[in-house]
Amino acid sequence: MIWETELYVVKLSMPEEVRYSKDMRLNEVKEFLSTIHYGMNYDKYIEPGLLYFTEDINKLRDNLGVDKVAPMGLYIRGVYGGEERGEEEKYAGLALEQYHMDGAVFRFKLSNTRDELIVPLELMRKYGIDVYKMVYVGEINPFRLNRYLDVLLSRKGEDNLKQFLREALKINKRNVSEDTQRKIEGLIDELKQPSTITTFNTSKYYVVYRCDRAFTACMISPKEGNIIAASNVSYVECSNADMAYYYSAVLNYLAFKVIEHRRTFNRHQYARPLLAVLIAGLSWGSLDEETRMRIVKLSKVLHDKAPQRNYVNQRMALIDISLFSEFNELVHILDSKVDIERLEKALKLVS
Repeated sequence: MIWETELYVVKLSMPEEVRYSKDMRLNEVKEFLSTIHYGMNYDKYIEPGLLYFTEDINKLRDNLGVDKVAPMGLYIRGVYGGEERGEEEKYAGLALEQYHMDGAVFRFKLSNTRDELIVPLELMRKYGIDVYKMVYVGEINPFRLNRYLDVLLSRKGEDNLKQFLREALKINKRNVSEDTQRKIEGLIDELKQPSTITTFNTSKYYVVYRCDRAFTACMISPKEGNIIAASNVSYVECSNADMAYYYSAVLNYLAFKVIEHRRTFNRHQYARPLLAVLIAGLSWGSLDEETRMRIVKLSKVLHDKAPQRNYVNQRMALIDISLFSEFNELVHILDSKVDIERLEKALKLVS
């Protein structure tokens, strides 16, 4: 159903000599009421709330004006090898410490292992093995992706990756330590990867952000193939770079406002920060072109200036970025455009 009802804000302004009481009737205060057009109809007003309760990702995508919204990346277990275990229990990780093709062989060293493995390229082709560049949560800072992780995965699925590692161990059995063998065997038991690997489109532009707690974001432009996102990363696909720069700026702005308002981030975010963008009235289509382009310009400068640094937590990263004059200008501009009540509703969604 489409409601054509327009919304208005009604304000009561009474002179000092008239004292307001809850017992007053409408006809007693009618002359002191004024109405102001809210600027949108009923459908537009309730749309963010409906998106939140229905979790309609396609509608969220359309309202943001982007090509795709991914609340989380690919579930891959064993990236670093027993990340949540004690040091003595860690197994090998799928993240590569080093690798290169050498003639007809592939040389690689898995994270948390001592020894390099050497296998024929034919073995990789047999099991659909390739090196993927992963966007990993620990590498995302405001306006900066520190680096991609090189990870070993199979286009043919989990069983093929496990079999490849088994055969790699068998081929290198005489040349690897017992420690390396034990850790790779542990990885084979524990690893998980999806049957289909979704890679980023090299002709698109992406906003990637942390999907737990502080949803700091940055823009990336994947000019090479085989780029993927881990499950602890959410992302937005855009058809143009300006839109990606814009949304990365707005997400960092909202994350900064959470800290500024002394609130605590929700543990899990996923698509909530994007809903918060809508609720705050900060989608691409909600602001005038001049404001959008100024935000885009500032975002580009901040992407160039943001430090490549490992932070204890993202609160510190946001405080660090707030020292840049460009970020302060960005905050000032968006503060002047956002409605206080809508901002408060947006922040309640993510904190």
